[in-house]
Amino acid sequence: MFKFIPFKNHLCALGSSYDVVADACRDKTKFFSFVDSRPWRSFRRNVENFLECDINTYHIYYWFVLIFSIYGVIQSLFRFSRLLFTKETFGNSMWHNNRFHVFPPKMVRRFSVLTAFILTNVWATLLYAALFVSPRHMAPWLWVQLMTLAWHLVASFMKSLLGSMKGNRTRTTIYLTVYVVNIWLVYQSKRAFTIALKQDTPEKLMLCSRYMHPLLSYFNGILM
Repeated sequence: MFKFIPFKNHLCALGSSYDVVADACRDKTKFFSFVDSRPWRSFRRNVENFLECDINTYHIYYWFVLIFSIYGVIQSLFRFSRLLFTKETFGNSMWHNNRFHVFPPKMVRRFSVLTAFILTNVWATLLYAALFVSPRHMAPWLWVQLMTLAWHLVASFMKSLLGSMKGNRTRTTIYLTVYVVNIWLVYQSKRAFTIALKQDTPEKLMLCSRYMHPLLSYFNGILM
């Protein structure tokens, strides 16, 4: 049997399929009717594009990973130089107090310097990946951070069992949440870079090149 549908409903259905629904097509008496309005539909579409690493959101991921990696390189270099040129054995990390009392201070110092050196190289690799749009160079950072996250989770779980987490639960939760979000954003950036490279060349995707070339030309002119 055929079912007759009002002409207005046909227009609304057609408009919905092409994402041009007018406010007149939605039932404004419903509480969540605003979700079908044009601004909210546009917002949802932008969020979906961001989560799917659409080419239109590539610039967001690019500038995030570039600024994030620059910050990481500066921080890791500072920590590495502090460990290398001072007598500090092991730097504290926020609320953590990871000290290996069972090892002699000399061995702990060497381990600290080695760890800081590895982290500096990992951050430098991430910066290289951002500058030259190389998603495969993000893998070392992701693997190291995932292992570090696993270590923090195990340490937090053990401290919770031993009852030494009193007063630090909130800070621990916030710290781990931020840590997970950073890893997820870098992973999303890796996906965005991979998708963008299928549609364009690395030279055109290097958004910072438009700022780097004038600076390099300026400094070359000064040196000459």
